[in-house]
Amino acid sequence: MPLALLLLAILLLGVSAGALGSMLGLGGGLVIVPGLVLFFDVPVPLAIAASLVSIIATSAGSASRYAAKGLLHLRLGFFLEVGTALGGLTGAALTASVLQSGTGTKVLVLAFSVVAVSAAYLLYRDLRRGEFVPPPPDPLADRWRLHGTLPADSGQPARPFRVGRVREGLALSFVAGLASGLLGIGGGTYKVPAMSGVMGVPIKMATATSSLMIGVTATAGALVYLVHGDVLPLIAAPVAVGTLLGSHVGTSLHARTTSVGLRWIFLVVLMAAAFLMAARAILGVPWA
Repeated sequence: MPLALLLLAILLLGVSAGALGSMLGLGGGLVIVPGLVLFFDVPVPLAIAASLVSIIATSAGSASRYAAKGLLHLRLGFFLEVGTALGGLTGAALTASVLQSGTGTKVLVLAFSVVAVSAAYLLYRDLRRGEFVPPPPDPLADRWRLHGTLPADSGQPARPFRVGRVREGLALSFVAGLASGLLGIGGGTYKVPAMSGVMGVPIKMATATSSLMIGVTATAGALVYLVHGDVLPLIAAPVAVGTLLGSHVGTSLHARTTSVGLRWIFLVVLMAAAFLMAARAILGVPWA
């Protein structure tokens, strides 16, 4: 494939990933990593590094727009980011060790699938039990003033909500950071279900807040990959530009999609990514 056409194809992959990622608070890593590996035969470490760089771009492009709409829960986001940043650094450092083994790449790919399926389960459980179920009271949330208010939207009045299960949310945030550093997926795969399904944050505010958090988490992991020389500009640059463009589309779609619709879209994307990556690893198709 000619270089210009290849760069255009990677750019378009970034646009689709940025639109989906900013709409769902994922950052697009669930599209970028499988896309680069499956369709462009990019080595897994380089795909993860490019994904982390693009997630920073997605976060920058979408968080400011969500902030203007009042959908960012800054206090909760920065509180949980302590866990995700530590997890991101840990995950990125572990990747080099995992890839030293002969089956390291397959281990990473299967881990990607496990993360996606488990996060999908959290969302499916949330859908089964209803649109929004308040969590039990949590003194830690009271102490840190983590409760918030969902702003008025489409004729609906503003709705205050109470946050609960803070310890569980913080633990899942660390797992989200670990997955981000290991797999280049931004951590939104776990952050959104943690905030929405576990802590009781409305899904629209959870996805918006995750869009801000993923940039910080991805930066922590990307620095480790940069030091190891895995950030290849020829791949990372078009992906980052594409995700930045796509993030503007995603924030518009976010406003037009219902909360239940967001959950179902998120669920389908997670399962599709898990299936594609696991199938290639299990079938033994060679990796670049």
